[in-house]
Amino acid sequence: MSLPELFFTERQKHLLSWAEGGPVRAHMEDAETLRITSPTPHGAPRAPHDIAVTGDALLYAQASESFVSFALDGDRLDVTHHALDGTRHGWSTALPTAPRGRWALQDVIETRSAAGATGFALTVVDEQDEEEEEEGGEAEGDTLLLVAEGAGTVSHRPRAAGSLVHWDEGAAVVVLREDRGPFQPLLRAEPLDVDAARPVVTTEGRWLDGRDGEALVLTDAPGAPRLALWNLRDGSLRHPDAGPGPGPVDDARFIGAGTSSALVVRTYEGTDRAWLLDLASGAAEPLDTPGAGRLLLRVATPRGAGLYGLSTTEGTSYRWISPDGAVECAPGAVPPDPALSPPTHTYLGTTPALVYEPPGETTAAVIALHGGPESQERDELRWDGLYRELLHRGVLVVGLDYTGSSGYGDAFLRRPWKDWETAFGRDLDACLTALRDRGVTADRTALLGGSFGGSLALLGCVLAEDLAGAVAAAPLTDIRRQAARAAADDARYTAWFSERYDLASPLARQRTFDPKHLTTAGPKQRVVIVHGENDRVTSFEDSSTLVARARELGLPWSLTADASGHVPDDADEARFRHDQVRDALAAVLDLP
Repeated sequence: MSLPELFFTERQKHLLSWAEGGPVRAHMEDAETLRITSPTPHGAPRAPHDIAVTGDALLYAQASESFVSFALDGDRLDVTHHALDGTRHGWSTALPTAPRGRWALQDVIETRSAAGATGFALTVVDEQDEEEEEEGGEAEGDTLLLVAEGAGTVSHRPRAAGSLVHWDEGAAVVVLREDRGPFQPLLRAEPLDVDAARPVVTTEGRWLDGRDGEALVLTDAPGAPRLALWNLRDGSLRHPDAGPGPGPVDDARFIGAGTSSALVVRTYEGTDRAWLLDLASGAAEPLDTPGAGRLLLRVATPRGAGLYGLSTTEGTSYRWISPDGAVECAPGAVPPDPALSPPTHTYLGTTPALVYEPPGETTAAVIALHGGPESQERDELRWDGLYRELLHRGVLVVGLDYTGSSGYGDAFLRRPWKDWETAFGRDLDACLTALRDRGVTADRTALLGGSFGGSLALLGCVLAEDLAGAVAAAPLTDIRRQAARAAADDARYTAWFSERYDLASPLARQRTFDPKHLTTAGPKQRVVIVHGENDRVTSFEDSSTLVARARELGLPWSLTADASGHVPDDADEARFRHDQVRDALAAVLDLP
């Protein structure tokens, strides 16, 4: 199995818990079977445990470390707990009668009662309302139902639309998330008692975790994301004093029995670090996670939290953090590459970057441009391990955090708005100057970008005609058409695009990401666009139009199509996309 296939397959496995010897994981074996695999302590084989996927919903309950299936039968709800050791336990409860038809289950989340027992909050809708809404009528909206074994059902009708993210029995509130397209979600904590004098309290931010009347939320993202403790009763926000170390917060969960400690992941200079944070004092203890690269917080149970690490040089790994800060580690499927050194975070002029040095002589360079734009380059298995192959072929890789990236403050993020050409031109000049100082000329340098990074790769060929060329995967190639499509789905995208791009200008150069301007690239530059025909984020048709225009102008451009979406949807597509991008770069740089 190739590295892209191996990596894709591992990413489809859900980290559930930790047993002696390593991680407990689950994956879909087929459309009807969930397979749980556990480590094999002392070399003793342990057979996988299969769960039949039936009913209306299947949820992993982290508090009890079990999968829970839900089946609606009229006004009756059947609940089955599937423990990780293979034991089962079931119970049933009666639901209130649907006003007009039958209940249809839309979603379910785990809750904890004031006494610490596990419950479940269901979002249901009357099927009759669904039918009338499809026919153009008005539905009455969602109903929320709290169920627990041996307890009566509690019903709540939300005052406003939104997805349920938390039901807090002790604080007597539910928290709803209103997704607002490109802008920060609005979190609304509304009392369960509609007659209560207590008002609805709100905050903008990303929901992370909640219990016992308090919640962890991420505010001020993406410019300067900060961790906040949100009081669900009065709506007050408190940012822990110093916070755990440098860099913006990426994720956090409560850890242990209460709300006094949190496991926090922060990103600094392209690498993630984990910290144990005392929420009262702000004191932070760094945890032992060297070589992890990017850390994805996958699960948080009363026994601890699980992290998935991925790095270009160190491969993949699993980490388990106990409430006292003890760390256990197990290797993932992708092994380390001992011939490679971790990347160096540096500044090329004023532009931050991660620089990966090949183990031998440098013969060429690739400047890699992340998507977003409001994202950042991290030490992770970017492009499904492609950096590894490039490095072993003598290609130095620069992961550029161009102006407009997140992670370096709000001013850095906003600086290129409506003047991307000037801002990216400075970034590119600084990068090419640094490469020349290393003995790599522009004609031995290619740009590689995905999504918006692909757009910048195409723009780079306009700004620096002596570059070898570019490979752009799923790029945005017509900003006006892209903005119009986004606004058709959500009108709030009109303001988002207008703030960042000069859509109103009659000049293609001022619009920047316009077919007329992007095809003013150098006449000898090799440019390859790789795009999925089923991409619903950026347009395959726009890329086809752009390449056709370039070829009419005599430019050596080409389009490689595959059947994927914006990103590959299965292991075969991951391997194919990886191979197409690799081969395109080899052609652009004339690699042996």
